[in-house]
Amino acid sequence: MLLALALSLVAFAQAPDQPSPQGSQATQGQANPQAEIGKNRNMSGTVSQDGKTFKNDADTKIYTVDNPDALKGKENQHITIVVTVNPETDTVHIIKLEAPQR
Repeated sequence: MLLALALSLVAFAQAPDQPSPQGSQATQGQANPQAEIGKNRNMSGTVSQDGKTFKNDADTKIYTVDNPDALKGKENQHITIVVTVNPETDTVHIIKLEAPQR
């Protein structure tokens, strides 16, 4: 009987870690930054003076622009853009500048 108990303890110790059901339920309501990477988003906001950052109107978050040449001539202007966002680095990639809404 002691041998059976010892073998079951060894088998349990070698089993791969699996998240508990409670842990998976707790994360279901949270945003997954990986899920947002690569998705196109529309944003309106203001380009910085040097054209390297963009301040989003919706949440006042400031993003680094990874392709600032796309914003040449738009410094200090309010614009609408289509971007992909990397929420882990707060970086945006400009896909398209849209005409300002009047």
